[in-house]
Amino acid sequence: MGERNVSKTRRTVVREEVRRHPVVEDFKSTMKLFVHNHLAFGGFLIVMAYFAIAILDAAYPQWLGIKNISSMLNFLPSGQYSLVLPTPPTNLHGWWYWFGTTAAQIPLLPSILAAFKIDMSYSVLIVLVGMAVGIVLGTISGYFGGLTDELLMRVTDIFLSLPSIVLAIAVVFVLGESLQNVVIALMIIWWPIYARLTRGVTLSVKNMKYIEAAVASGSSKFRNIFVHVIPNVLSPAFVQVSLDLGSVMLIFAGLDFIGFNKGSPYAPELGNLINIGQQYLLSGIWWPVLFPGMFILIFTVAANIMGDGMRDVLDPKLRR
Repeated sequence: MGERNVSKTRRTVVREEVRRHPVVEDFKSTMKLFVHNHLAFGGFLIVMAYFAIAILDAAYPQWLGIKNISSMLNFLPSGQYSLVLPTPPTNLHGWWYWFGTTAAQIPLLPSILAAFKIDMSYSVLIVLVGMAVGIVLGTISGYFGGLTDELLMRVTDIFLSLPSIVLAIAVVFVLGESLQNVVIALMIIWWPIYARLTRGVTLSVKNMKYIEAAVASGSSKFRNIFVHVIPNVLSPAFVQVSLDLGSVMLIFAGLDFIGFNKGSPYAPELGNLINIGQQYLLSGIWWPVLFPGMFILIFTVAANIMGDGMRDVLDPKLRR
């Protein structure tokens, strides 16, 4: 009995030590501050709802009745193509028709929900690749300094001096007009934001005592960059990711709206849905344009509010 009590006491002590670990305590306090920021937490919940719908559609597309997202025929309950004017929103035929229909009598609401899978997956891919490339180049630039820093930052300045959407259009024209090339173009233009951000953080981090100790112990420059510097620049980088998700989605939808989607003209993507519906605006048919645009607006605003809240709780100066 005595041994059991001692063992139980030891387990309790271990759990208490884990619970009071500085990293755990800091994470708890950060999450508490974020949750108490009701506006930012509301934006977070909206963004998570978009991701949940996209994941559900990827795992179980039957819930939307879609077999092949590249063909608009699969959005028709009857599976037949009929080119008539879009019908207005109604609740008489189930939730599919709450937002009305668009070209070829495609129900608009499931089309919008199906678009989340395309818009969200591509937006996340663009931002994460841009972040990865930018972090590596930015930390190398800041840590090595000298000619390396000068060369990388001048290239970064060239990219940042040009409007993002104009540069993306130029890259797409060179690569060819398709959704895949739009994604590649946005990856190419998105890394300089993170390179500039992480370079600034690296310039302050590389003078820390633990970096000097690592150098004194014989650690190489590249080991210092990937083991000691990059983990310290991830926090501001992830804040930037949360801010960029909405912007990337907006630009991606805008390029698809312009018509850079050859090879997938009927894919349910929010910009493409607006492009298909805008031809009916002069006839007074507004819903094929309004509702997809509304969902883009909601996500963009929610992502920016969430990013602002994350910056407030992760920045030590703003937390005081």
